[in-house]
Amino acid sequence: MGCCISRPSVRHETSRDDGHALEAEFGTQLDLVRSSPPRSSIESLHAPGSSREAGDAAASHCIPARVDQKLRLLGQTLERANQAGISSGLMEYGQQVAHYMSADRQPDQELLSLDIANLHRLADSYNKRYPKLNLKYMDSPAKLLSALADRSSDSSWRAIVRLADGEMHHFAADVRTRAGAPPTVIVMEPADLYTFLTPYSGLRRQALQQLGTEPKWAFIGVGAQKSSADCVIFDMQFALAAHQELSIFDGWHSNLHRHGTIADEGDDSNNYIPSPDAMLEFADIRLFHGEMFLPALFYKHSHSKGVIEEVAMYQAGIKDEDVSSSRRDPKTESLAERLEAFAVERGPLKHSASIEASRATKIRTTLDTMLSD
Repeated sequence: MGCCISRPSVRHETSRDDGHALEAEFGTQLDLVRSSPPRSSIESLHAPGSSREAGDAAASHCIPARVDQKLRLLGQTLERANQAGISSGLMEYGQQVAHYMSADRQPDQELLSLDIANLHRLADSYNKRYPKLNLKYMDSPAKLLSALADRSSDSSWRAIVRLADGEMHHFAADVRTRAGAPPTVIVMEPADLYTFLTPYSGLRRQALQQLGTEPKWAFIGVGAQKSSADCVIFDMQFALAAHQELSIFDGWHSNLHRHGTIADEGDDSNNYIPSPDAMLEFADIRLFHGEMFLPALFYKHSHSKGVIEEVAMYQAGIKDEDVSSSRRDPKTESLAERLEAFAVERGPLKHSASIEASRATKIRTTLDTMLSD
């Protein structure tokens, strides 16, 4: 069973220099998830060893002030929603997320199942908030390919897509369809595409069989996710960031449509040279390295300080760029400041919990939308 982890690319900062131990630990998580059949959110909540039975030791951990702030805000919204009689699955989801955060517990398959089960609610809420976002959830590659076959009108939309039937891993896609012309697709992989090369190869094979060679695809490896179970929330962040950086993505789609690559015509810089890899070439996957050119927003919630340092090697000054996006509490916060503000330690692991706070914010925003309707 597929999940959301990249064994070769685990680059968490640690309290001791023990990368092999970390890789083994996350590799164990990967094997556990892949060997477990998918369960419904209700089954997961009542399974032995669920978060409701988590030990008190984790709850005694000190969590960063910013994480605590997000937790308190989520708790307040859950209380208002409860008083208003809202009884949707979103309440269960929010309560579980609050428990994970208060216990300083690493997201796992149980929480990923809840992410997937509630994604349509989050998407609906953010589509109301940003009418031109046009975010869709597609629970199979077939649904994406079916949507790409429509050439009746010009449109711009984003999607969070299950990578393969039976897999739990998802990717984000930014799409442009054209009346009477082939579409262009920019896929954003949150972790390491090589970990999922087999299902991605299957996706390309299906696309070629059903749509032919006219549609143009680009694959961007973002690499911000270094956990086993956060792909859906990273994908939602990428969809929002792509919408916010609309002019950049419009330019990339125009380039794809005109000459088959996201680079400007005549741009031979290393930034937009796809990976020279025989396996990728055989699968017809043009993989671009996001750390070389993606805006800072795509790394706002990056787990690893090492990833931010790598991005900064290619994009000087990016650590000082403002990544704040809150409408409720406008402020200026650099990429480096964000990483520091959400730093947590869990055993040997030290990384940013920003994506976990982002999950709480998205649930809170969606509940607020339900309360105001």
